Amino acid sequence: LRHIDLNLLRVFDAVVSDLRMPDTDGCALWAAVRERDPGLARRFVFVLLDKFTMISFAGAIEPLRLANRVAGETLYSWVLAGEGTEKSCSNGATFRLEMGLEEMDREDTVLVCGGLDVQRTTTKGIVSWLRREARRGVTIAGICTGGHALAKAGLLDGKKATIHWENQDGFSEEFEDVKLTKSVYVMD
Repeated sequence: LRHIDLNLLRVFDAVVSDLRMPDTDGCALWAAVRERDPGLARRFVFVLLDKFTMISFAGAIEPLRLANRVAGETLYSWVLAGEGTEKSCSNGATFRLEMGLEEMDREDTVLVCGGLDVQRTTTKGIVSWLRREARRGVTIAGICTGGHALAKAGLLDGKKATIHWENQDGFSEEFEDVKLTKSVYVMD
């Protein structure tokens, strides 16, 4: 079981590390930060949109927790962020947010967690914040339908992207400049 957990983490870490905005190198940046401070945990900021999907969120956060447990130290940390003070996921469970849409550290990895009715839950505030953080060089990725928010912010124009299969038709109609694939995940 330990081998499987670590392999899952390696896949997740590679995917997130390689999903970086143009003109940045998230992997090299993180390696330099960790070299300066070996005890520093890599921070993931989970931006929760209303009605985000619990299974996708859990699939992203649990490998981080498991890696910390197996390593016996905190390699990864995370915070829940978004607009307001709490968000409900698609199954009705509510999560308290630890921070708003503040300026991130350049070493942070932002994961936008989408779900149901993503067109409505991708607000102007989220779009503006994503654009600002992308300009600053923060690594940003989408989970489930979170790619819709990235596309709405223009961060996927001219790039390959994927989204939950239920949203593919509407996504390709709305975002003609994005090269939609039917892959489970994509790096571009």
